[in-house]
Amino acid sequence: SNEESEDLVENVQNDTPSPIQRNLPSGLDLIGWVKTGPYQDPTDFLLKYGPDAFVTDNPVYLHYTGEPEAELQTFIFKNRMLQSVECVTFEDDFLYREYYLLRLRCTLTLVCEQTEKSVCENAFRLRKQLGSGSVAFTVPAAPGVLLSDYVVTGIDKEENVEMLYAMATAPKPEQDDGFGVVGASGRVKAKKPQINNRPPTGYRVIDFGLLIKKSKDDLDEKLRREACNVTIDRRNDDQTVKVPFQVDCLSMVHRTKKLDKCFDNMVDSVDCSLGLIESALLEQLRHQQRLYVSKCYHMLPKELGHFVTCVYPLDGELSESDSFLERQRANMHKQFLLKMTLPHFRKGNAYQFQAGKRLVNPHETLSVPHPDGRTAVVAGAYTYHHYMQDEFDDKGWGCAYRSLQTLVSWFNMQGYSSGKIPTHNDIQACLVRVGDKQRPFIGSRQWIGSTEVSICLNDMLGIDSRIMFVTHGSELASRGMELLQHFQHEGTPIMIGGGVLAHTILGVSMNAELGETKFLILDPHYTGADELGPVLGKGWCGWKGEDFWDKSAHYNLCMPIRPKRL
Repeated sequence: SNEESEDLVENVQNDTPSPIQRNLPSGLDLIGWVKTGPYQDPTDFLLKYGPDAFVTDNPVYLHYTGEPEAELQTFIFKNRMLQSVECVTFEDDFLYREYYLLRLRCTLTLVCEQTEKSVCENAFRLRKQLGSGSVAFTVPAAPGVLLSDYVVTGIDKEENVEMLYAMATAPKPEQDDGFGVVGASGRVKAKKPQINNRPPTGYRVIDFGLLIKKSKDDLDEKLRREACNVTIDRRNDDQTVKVPFQVDCLSMVHRTKKLDKCFDNMVDSVDCSLGLIESALLEQLRHQQRLYVSKCYHMLPKELGHFVTCVYPLDGELSESDSFLERQRANMHKQFLLKMTLPHFRKGNAYQFQAGKRLVNPHETLSVPHPDGRTAVVAGAYTYHHYMQDEFDDKGWGCAYRSLQTLVSWFNMQGYSSGKIPTHNDIQACLVRVGDKQRPFIGSRQWIGSTEVSICLNDMLGIDSRIMFVTHGSELASRGMELLQHFQHEGTPIMIGGGVLAHTILGVSMNAELGETKFLILDPHYTGADELGPVLGKGWCGWKGEDFWDKSAHYNLCMPIRPKRL
């Protein structure tokens, strides 16, 4: 609720909102305004602020009253008048299919004094150097490809982004070691890679590197990409410092865009990223009186549908709970009209471009059993943990441990915590440390229940939990409304233990007319490979009816309470 949001940030001092164009991928432009609340004629406002605010001469104006059943009103401001127009909403699948992300990563160094004037002057010089035609872009996954301001090498310049992606992701040809390639006869012409026509389930990313010339006569020098072990050198008498920062910028381009037109997109992307980093360094000077080694973090809030880039000091430089970072996150929430009750811009919220070994949110493709009823599911991302992972045999006793690992992953991926996923030994050691178990418990194959899970969440992450007791499994359906409210207000996954089994509840769907309640279950007893097909096909993650529960067994539910902070 808005009241709750205001209460949560009443002690967080907000800075003046800054322009957000630089926080967006290159190619994604601001084209208008959106207003919520009672309708008021915006003509005077648009005449004053509209003409120079956007890349279009006819800015868009959206209005939503917020009243029940109200529809979004859409207008364009043309010829100094507001004109009503129709709009079409594009779903994520359309964006995944039609657009690619070009991602550039490199490390640059800003040499300056720790003053705002010096940061601005030297950042301007760096941006001017990179925009003067002295840069080129490489594609590490396609070593022969180079994009510069005057030539494209390694691939026909008339080819498009879609073909470059096919080339970068194609199986690498077998290398000739001097003894010939098995099965090859004579000179074999490289085949043109095939474009994969399967519908993508997320944004397709092409990674780029940066080459920069020291001068017209020097060879290109590939920049280092590591910033983790560098520190600011403050030993100079004149207070000049070298500030390394990690550039990580995105360009959003259509799949048919020709490669010889991509260079300008990449330059714009770098320039935009440097502007964002410069702004972040100036904020550090104003509020912290020092500069930090900083890097870019890309967030993809589900409510927005597009990436947002934030610049923060590297891990270890500044605590996530520092008021400086809290203030920055609060400003971002205000800029994008996001609720203040769920973090979207913590470092832990950063988008994972490289898929890990674990399945993330396997439930997302499942259909809701009661679309006309009341449904609520877990809010945010988690990883699926189950028997036999990490080459550890816990079959028959480790289901609650695995459910706890899933709960911890949720808090990590929402940015509330940043530690590693605890092992079975870590969990047992925790329970011994707090006095719940005796020392022989460590290394044993003994079960744990919802109470132990709540103890570990509190000790490891500082998270409180509510324990719900259910005398018989047949009563769980009658608790559907309580579970619904939990997912609506807390959004955390629930660990449930009963008899000799433990599961994770991810959601609930209710149909009052049918008197039916279904539970979204993530089953930690799965022993197969981490592949979505068998997990969904065989019901290891799926909606279950009331008969899923043992009617005679009693159940305890560990319901974690989400921290109310950004």
